[in-house]
Amino acid sequence: MAKKKKQADKKSKSTKKVNGKKITKPAESKVEVPKDAKTPPEKKEKDVSPELAELCKVAENGKAEFEKAKAEAEKLREKATDLEKQAKAAYRDAVGPYREACRKAGVECEFAGSRGANVSEQLRFLVEKTDAGVRVMVKNRSETEEVIPFDVLKKSVNKAAAAYTEKHLGPREVIGNKQGTVSNKLRAVLAGK
Repeated sequence: MAKKKKQADKKSKSTKKVNGKKITKPAESKVEVPKDAKTPPEKKEKDVSPELAELCKVAENGKAEFEKAKAEAEKLREKATDLEKQAKAAYRDAVGPYREACRKAGVECEFAGSRGANVSEQLRFLVEKTDAGVRVMVKNRSETEEVIPFDVLKKSVNKAAAAYTEKHLGPREVIGNKQGTVSNKLRAVLAGK
């Protein structure tokens, strides 16, 4: 019996050698749970009233129908885009030869291209730096020549360009954005480019 007790003690203790010394460590003991102990209660699902369950089911069906309709609408949009692309290509193929024939015959074609006609005539501006300011003129129109003083340009290049274009060419609604062209040319000359 003494042997069995020694073996039980050996099992309950473990020994290790650390720096040449034996260290005995007690074995971990198992904790036994009594059989009559209560286990923690399991989580129960909430009791849902039948009315609430029915409304939830209706809402889920509505959501499913909505998702289905959304997917179908996306397919229809893609189909419509494809149809439009095909029709546009067919139109281009049909109008191209007719437009070319009109051009050769010297007749105006009633089918416009993708780019609209110019709103106003194309103008070229001559801009030159002088001692008194900046000389501006529409190319081949000597009556539009004007020298804009430096002090006016220092206040506002855009206002000077607007005054020049309105005086010599007309209002912006008629001539388009010629003011922007003149102001860009004035800035380039003032910067020394």
